Parts: sequence; structure tokens; C-alpha cells
Amino acid sequence: MSSLCKKISEEAKGLKAGIADRAIWFHLLIQAAENQGVDIEKLTDDAIFTFGANLYRDKKAETAKDFVDLMTEPGPGREAFAQEVILSGEDHAVAHFHACPLVEAWRDYGLSEERISYLCDLASKGDFGRASNFPNLEISFPQKIAHGDAVCELDVVKK
Repeated sequence: MSSLCKKISEEAKGLKAGIADRAIWFHLLIQAAENQGVDIEKLTDDAIFTFGANLYRDKKAETAKDFVDLMTEPGPGREAFAQEVILSGEDHAVAHFHACPLVEAWRDYGLSEERISYLCDLASKGDFGRASNFPNLEISFPQKIAHGDAVCELDVVKK
């Protein structure tokens, strides 16, 4: 666990700042769409889910471990979200994300916990889009920082 407490790199700090900016424009975009009567579920399915699917369309993941490895690959993203692999099995894998720059930005912006939870659920459609490339795998998030949990828990099961 000590590796999670270390200072993060300048690259990861820059990534966190970029994610924070995008978290706010994401909120404002969703708010504007709501004000215009747009079907938010369809909008985010069409945009965010599709973005995630496109992001991983050329990746390979046959096992739960493979998918968790993709989601937690070394680099600034792993640092920015303080990712930790908890279980790394072929049929079942789990990763904890100890930080969420999106949630941090939404809280700093003054959004309610209810709104943050809602935005998180919309944003996580990108992760489900990533997983859609691997029909033999199923992902879930039994815990989310935005829902008041200590971590975001990515749970991957091979079907």
C-alpha cells in the first residue's frame, strides 16, 4: 500500500488537471442537455459508451486478468487514479482506484453528492464501452467513490 502514498509524477499531475477540466465541462454539457430536454441516457450511451468502445477496439483481453491489466497499465493514469490490483485471476480480477480526479473536481466545483453520483454513473459508461469489446468478460463497480465508498472497485468476471 505504501506505493499509493508516494508523490505522483508531474505527468500524472498534468493528467489530473486535464481530467478535472473535462469533469467540469462534462457536468456543464450534461446540464445544458438536460435544460434542452435531451434524453441523457441515450446521449451518453451514444457518446461515452461509444468512446470507450473505440478506445479498446484494438485491444485484446481473453481473461479477467487481461482486462484489469489494460485498465491499470503503468503510467500517469495509474498514478492519477491511484490504482491497485487486488485480485489477478484468469476468471476473476479486481482493481481498486483509490482516487478519482473527476469526483475531486465535481466536489471542488460545489456539486451535490447526488449529482456527483449521477455524473459518475454516466461517465463510467466509457468503462462499460471498453468492456463491450470482450463479450466473454463482465465488469461491474460494486463500490464507487462517487457513491460514498472509499474506493472505486472494478470487478471483472469471465463468463
